[in-house]
Amino acid sequence: MDAPCIVAAVYFSKDELCGIGVAPDAFEVNDVFVDDNEFLKAFKLWKSPYYLSNFFDKNRTLLEDDYWHGITEQDFLKDVGRSLNKNRDELIEKMEENDFPSLVEPLDDIDADRRLYDSIRVKIKQGTIGGHYPFRFYAVEIEENKCYVITGATIKVHKDMGKADNTRLELEKLRLVYEELASHDVKDKESFINYWKRQNT
Repeated sequence: MDAPCIVAAVYFSKDELCGIGVAPDAFEVNDVFVDDNEFLKAFKLWKSPYYLSNFFDKNRTLLEDDYWHGITEQDFLKDVGRSLNKNRDELIEKMEENDFPSLVEPLDDIDADRRLYDSIRVKIKQGTIGGHYPFRFYAVEIEENKCYVITGATIKVHKDMGKADNTRLELEKLRLVYEELASHDVKDKESFINYWKRQNT
């Protein structure tokens, strides 16, 4: 906890995930995945060819449009596999070197405007699939350059987050965590450490 920059990740129970719209039979709430925090879960899901094939099928209409240049399922799976270890290694390396903030950018203009005086929602873009940078991690930046809480991750399939089910779900998870932290007056690194200690004793 003495590190210059703290990066934590949220854990959601099966009931919490289903409560925000995750289907009871979804991979995210399967016993193999549900006990992991959102950072570890993302990489475990993305390593599963069965999950990726199902993900492609669910988002086929979006993935086969002009934005994605009609990427095939085979190329989609191949690009995810090629990017995965590099993405994970870069994220972990940045965390270990206290350089995680260099990967972070505000979720939108509203968050950018509030950054100087408030916690904000942020995103981390990673990897390449079909020429895009679609791997997304979402987090609350509690204190700029000093404290982050990862709330989830997904593969962004539409340039407008609000037009795809998977990114709408990530926005809801991000909102819930943001409001939870705000309700406990978590506004900087020190108050997050105190909050974390209370939750884990």
